[in-house]
Amino acid sequence: MTLPVVVDITIGLVFIYLILSLIASEIQELISTSLQWRAKHLKNSIELLLAGGSETEESDITKSKKLVDKLYTDPLINTLNQQAKEKIEKQFRELSKSIDKKGLGEKQSGPSYLPSETFAITLLDTLKIPQLINHVKHPSEETKTNLHMILAFYKELKIGVNNRNSEEYKTIQTIYGDIDQKFIDFVNKDLPDDVPDNLIKSLAVIAQRSRIKISDLTQEMNQFQNEIETWFDRSMDRASGVYKRNAKGVAILIGISVAIFTNTDTFHLVSRLSQDSAIRSAITQSASQQADFIKDPEARRQIEKLLGDTSVPIGWQNINHQFELLDVKGSNSEKALLIRFWQGFKLICGWIVSGFAIAMGAPFWFDILNKLVNVRNAGPKPVAYTKDQPPQK
Repeated sequence: MTLPVVVDITIGLVFIYLILSLIASEIQELISTSLQWRAKHLKNSIELLLAGGSETEESDITKSKKLVDKLYTDPLINTLNQQAKEKIEKQFRELSKSIDKKGLGEKQSGPSYLPSETFAITLLDTLKIPQLINHVKHPSEETKTNLHMILAFYKELKIGVNNRNSEEYKTIQTIYGDIDQKFIDFVNKDLPDDVPDNLIKSLAVIAQRSRIKISDLTQEMNQFQNEIETWFDRSMDRASGVYKRNAKGVAILIGISVAIFTNTDTFHLVSRLSQDSAIRSAITQSASQQADFIKDPEARRQIEKLLGDTSVPIGWQNINHQFELLDVKGSNSEKALLIRFWQGFKLICGWIVSGFAIAMGAPFWFDILNKLVNVRNAGPKPVAYTKDQPPQK
């Protein structure tokens, strides 16, 4: 087998993987959109962020879920949710909710992306941090009030303002100065109850970091919001990595399913492409001439017509070729059984290999195809130019 033949076989194999990868990608996108995997993963990631991680106590996780539900009712976040109004889309939403009732709570849909600035503003407003700063009037001259002090004593506010003889009340006076009835009513009515302890600890650490950079309380609040945005972005980067790993697992399952449904056996593909020069030439010619077919609908139609006129070695019509050795005369029953078992095992392995290849994705195979076509054509095509436009250097 010469090197050009090996290159042509590889191009044919990559070309078929590319076509099936496009199909698998569309299937995965349809499933993820219908079941709202991105929106649910985003909400779960925010819940874990506010709870302090997956290793935290169950009580904090429960409080975190309630707090996130409040965040999602805020107009800033609620307007990011562009829920479809058509009947078919609503049916998919109802199906998704019936499958996972805890994913998005009472809502049928949620945003798939949340800007860090929107998250920081909504979180601070839900915790009433800006309002607490506005209530700082005449603090103690010995102690200069800062965000770290406000957050460190956040959980004790409701207990302290209602008991004038307690040590908490004295600490509140030190932080906020004069305590009037308006402040007491604000603490009792407006401050949320379901706030995870780990969230307050995390915010207190962030506030301490902001205090090191800026000493003025108003400017410190702006820096504090920027630090929360950075905290959120870093957490979402890790959450994005988790989602990609989960999506890759789903892509492998979809890839294997597509391989089985289309009977795409990699070992049979290699065998047919190496033996049948007509199939190999047709597929290689299609891939070489129309390497940009993903962006060109007319090129895709030409490829489909060309492939339709050629016996592509995928599909269940090729099952007889995959088990053709069973028709050999003179074979005893034991030998035929062993051949059947071996060919069945090889077929399953071929499906699995094809499934993993399909799961690599269309962009991966498109890039590989372009490189192989350039190798086959002895280098990339030169850039076209006219007399008025000199060649690019």
